Amino acid sequence: MNILIAEDDPVSRRLLQRTLENWGHTVIVAKTGEEAWRLYQDNRARLIITDWLMPELDGPGLCQRITGDQANSHDPAYVIMLTSRDSTEDLAAGMFAGANDFIAKPFHQEELRARLRGGERILALQEQLVAAREQMRQLAMTDPLTQLYNRRAMMDYLVRDEERMRRERRPFGVVMLDLDHFKSVNDRHGHALGDEVLKSVAAQLNACIRGGDYVARWGGEEFLLALPGADPIQCAEVAERCRTQIAAQRHRLESGQVLTMTASFGSASTEGSDRDELAALIQNADKALYWAKEAGRNRVKIYVPSADPSARSRPA
Repeated sequence: MNILIAEDDPVSRRLLQRTLENWGHTVIVAKTGEEAWRLYQDNRARLIITDWLMPELDGPGLCQRITGDQANSHDPAYVIMLTSRDSTEDLAAGMFAGANDFIAKPFHQEELRARLRGGERILALQEQLVAAREQMRQLAMTDPLTQLYNRRAMMDYLVRDEERMRRERRPFGVVMLDLDHFKSVNDRHGHALGDEVLKSVAAQLNACIRGGDYVARWGGEEFLLALPGADPIQCAEVAERCRTQIAAQRHRLESGQVLTMTASFGSASTEGSDRDELAALIQNADKALYWAKEAGRNRVKIYVPSADPSARSRPA
């Protein structure tokens, strides 16, 4: 482990450092509390051993700073206080300051080893909890089949980036696409093949978008592309690249037949001081998608307000 020690007594400091290094740890050494605080900020050591009495900043003061710095951390450092104080009041004060454990001074090597193992176990459990929390967060944001963002996560990112583009006075584009006649794939060839097609399309979309763009499975066989900074022409260019790539894919069936898929795309972009709201932008892309379906599918349509017809039912 990377261990930060704060000890002003040179003899105790050298003994502690040598002992820890002999056990295979990497040791960062501070002679005062203030120096320890600076080194902590630079190195973010996971385990800290600090003396109680030090010049400039004592051990409890160092603990308080570290605790304050980690107020919102899910994986805080583990602090062991090295002290000759053993009264209940002193121990309570150290705990309130943020210490996790104590070692009597002068320390015995076996006690130090045991305290370190305890700290290592706590830190390992914290890491497991952080990893599990991150995994749950990713699962909550991800479509399990395609590994794209799901609709909920997409809306969060769309709101964030649309606001950012609005502040920067840049356009913001979206592209909605729907696989053509996808229901017949499931009906004729089974849902397993349908799932493989969806995963393949997701991979193609990710390969075709620009840096900074992102994709979500919007629902069923519908996908939504977010294109921060893209004007109507750029949106259409990305959509056409995706359309061409999807149409070029070949899905081989068990019978030896080859299945091809196409998709219809609708793109929309908003910019300027009187720009559309996010919900209207997505609705406009959806309308353009309807136009692509009505025009024969396997094509890209750009939403143009002057061309917006009355509402129509969506083709199958």
